[in-house]
Amino acid sequence: MASRKLTKSSTNIWVTGVIAGIGEYFGWGRKRITALRVIFLLLLVGSYGGLMFAYIIASLLIPKKN
Repeated sequence: MASRKLTKSSTNIWVTGVIAGIGEYFGWGRKRITALRVIFLLLLVGSYGGLMFAYIIASLLIPKKN
């Protein structure tokens, strides 16, 4: 079994590449990653910006792709 590593996307970046990196980790295509972004934005608005802290922490902890 090939080992996978969670990294930020280097090609499909909107802000920092975290959401696209998560989608690429699970092997999702561009449409699913876009849906994930929309869901994230809806949850961000629903949490009154509280989810932004989790995004910032993830962008600091998840390494860039070499």
